[in-house]
Formats: sequence, structure tokens, C-alpha cells
Amino acid sequence: VKQDVVAVQVKDGKELWRFPWKTQYDINAADPILSGSKVFISSGYNHGGGVFDVGSQPPKLVWENKNLRNHFNSCVLLDGHLYGVDENQLRCVVFNTGEVKWTDKVSGKGSLMLADGKLIVLTEKGELLVAAASPDGFKPTSRGQVLGGKCWTAPVLANGKIYCRNAAGDVVCVDVSGK
Repeated sequence: VKQDVVAVQVKDGKELWRFPWKTQYDINAADPILSGSKVFISSGYNHGGGVFDVGSQPPKLVWENKNLRNHFNSCVLLDGHLYGVDENQLRCVVFNTGEVKWTDKVSGKGSLMLADGKLIVLTEKGELLVAAASPDGFKPTSRGQVLGGKCWTAPVLANGKIYCRNAAGDVVCVDVSGK
């Protein structure tokens, strides 16, 4: 059995491109990230990540390394930099090269999202942090313990409120609207 990353047209299911991406346990939980003709894919269990140029046929590997191993939470992309959880640490990587810009151990196997140029990070132990998304480092401007238990679900921002959930199904809502 061959494991690949495949893109298909929505209207008819016609295959657009594919490239091999075999992982341990056949697990690829994180979503691919598209930027122009390039796609970033990443997998946990110490597999790693890489960028493929899907504008050429067959798709061409641009880089692959173990610098960003997304276990289940997807990265975010801003201004040519990927921000994501590398197994059990927060990391910033250059999209076009795979070079690590910084690493921070705060997150554990937490999760994150991006809004208005800011990273909203929920750590594995339920601490919520907000920091400017910058390749110069992770410098939280606010933080607070909002949940207990195991927190692997990405926080969600909607209408000035951040929703966070833990593995037990507990949900909290943090009002960040400033009202």
C-alpha cells in the first residue's frame, strides 16, 4: 500500500497532483498548508515536515527535515514563516527553507491559531497565551490558566471571544473584545 498526499478537483474528483508521504502508523493528522504553488505537509511520531512544489509535474521536493513535526495540530503561515507545535514545543520555521528561527518549550503538545498577526496558543496543560507572530521570538503579551486536564484542541476566536476545550469536553470562553 502506497501512502500519498493527493489533491483533487472538488467538482469531479479528478486528481490534480500527488506525492509520497509515508509515515509511521499511517497517521497524518495535520492539514497541509498551501502557499502559491507550494504545499507544506507535516507529521508527528518523529517523521517531520517538508515543502513540495506542486506547480511542476511530478511535484518537486523543496525541503524535508525533522524541524517541524506536527502531531495533530496544524501549523499557521504568516509572512513566509510557519508557526506550530513541533511534537512538544512551539516553533517558528522558514516556509521556503525549513530553517528553525526559534523554539519555545511552553506549549507541550498544545495547539495554536493565528488572528490579526497574533498567535493564540493553548498549552497542553490549559494555559492560554497571546503573542505577536514574529520570527524574532515568542514573547507573550498576555497569559492565563483557563483550563485543567489535557488540552490538545486548537483554541477558536469568534466575535471577540476565545473558546478553549480540554479532552474531558470542558469548554471555557474568554472575552477578549475589550468591551
